[in-house]
Amino acid sequence: MKLYWVTTEDHHEDWFIIASSKKEASKLHEDFEGYNSGDASSQEILSIPDNIPVEPGWPSEEILFFVGAIFIREDEPRIVEINGKQFTEGMLEAHLKELDDNVFELLGEKRLNQTKKTDQTKH
Repeated sequence: MKLYWVTTEDHHEDWFIIASSKKEASKLHEDFEGYNSGDASSQEILSIPDNIPVEPGWPSEEILFFVGAIFIREDEPRIVEINGKQFTEGMLEAHLKELDDNVFELLGEKRLNQTKKTDQTKH
């Protein structure tokens, strides 16, 4: 099995996938995230040693650590370094949390997701 970095044009859900081929990695990502066939591209990062039991799909953080990943940033979006190259998680989840916090704040609540307030006039 191999570890792939899978991206889409919108970069909303970019993340790692464990698969046996680039084609399988792209298809899994498309199926898991609701993209159309052909929307995802995969880049092989490394072969996973045979002594590490894995299944096709998203790797756990534990698996990423086992293959040498270093988490540069652990909150969203996560940034992971493998073999000297950095990979940044897709931003959709982080953006949704920020939007939720903006609504909470408008309702007089705290920013429950603890995101930083940004200038919405720039979006």
